[in-house]
Amino acid sequence: MKNSVEARMQNCLERLGIPLKVVWTHETGNDKHGEIKSDFLFIYDRDQEEAWSTFLHEVYEFKFRQVKHPYYALVNSLIDAVQKLIYERKENFLAALPKIDKAIAEERRRPKLT
Repeated sequence: MKNSVEARMQNCLERLGIPLKVVWTHETGNDKHGEIKSDFLFIYDRDQEEAWSTFLHEVYEFKFRQVKHPYYALVNSLIDAVQKLIYERKENFLAALPKIDKAIAEERRRPKLT
């Protein structure tokens, strides 16, 4: 029965143009019902109806990732730009420290103004 259900699920993915391979593991002790890892859609439910429900959920999740992807790309680009800016400013700050130390040390050594 497992192979038949798995084959039917795989057929659905192929008809929908979703490039994943279904693996129904019947894994016990897993808190997840299913997940997508790399190119595989894993289903851990033992019950066939629950497995179909999880399959539907994971297909929706996969398709929704395509909606979220531009946002993640934008946020990651912003993070990269900010990290470069921070690095540049940190390097400028570190380069200025010896000058600051020298200026303060020189001023401390000067005779007191009365």
